Amino acid sequence: MDYDRLLRSSRKKPLLEMDSLVGESGFTALSFGQEAIKRVIPHRDPFLLIDALHGLYRSEDTEVIFGSRYIDRADPVFKGHFPDFPVYPGCLQVEMSGQLGLCLTHFLGREDADIPMDASPVPVRATKLLGAYFVTPLLPDKEAWIIVRKLQYDGYFGTVHSQVLCGGQVCCTSIAEVVFLSEAL
Repeated sequence: MDYDRLLRSSRKKPLLEMDSLVGESGFTALSFGQEAIKRVIPHRDPFLLIDALHGLYRSEDTEVIFGSRYIDRADPVFKGHFPDFPVYPGCLQVEMSGQLGLCLTHFLGREDADIPMDASPVPVRATKLLGAYFVTPLLPDKEAWIIVRKLQYDGYFGTVHSQVLCGGQVCCTSIAEVVFLSEAL
């Protein structure tokens, strides 16, 4: 797969528009906040970078999840990351995408779109960032929308393509890979 071509093609517009999928076969609206998200990913404050899950779309050739995060001006990262022109770090945008990718993994392993009370995070480790473009600065006091699409999964490694958007503009697009430790043992 030509990852750089895929990244270049996703610098201008969203991978998918959630609003256009509502009512489509394969779309499920989600309404989960951080307490539910904590049951499926191992991250916690101050490094839990997903606020809400909004939608899941599965078709024969596409599996996508939609989530969001409010970029709060009070976040301590703004004190040191370009303090005269606060911009949310690109590496944290990639991390947001990875966390949402873990949420997608939870749903793809289930036959429903629920996060049960006894759910627990799957142990994973990032292995590669296959590429990223940082297109538009992500500024404080804005709502970031994250879209993550599964590219590949072979039983051990998973690869996702993601975007962080703000106001309809692409801020970051990336492709990353993780290894699922419980599968690799």
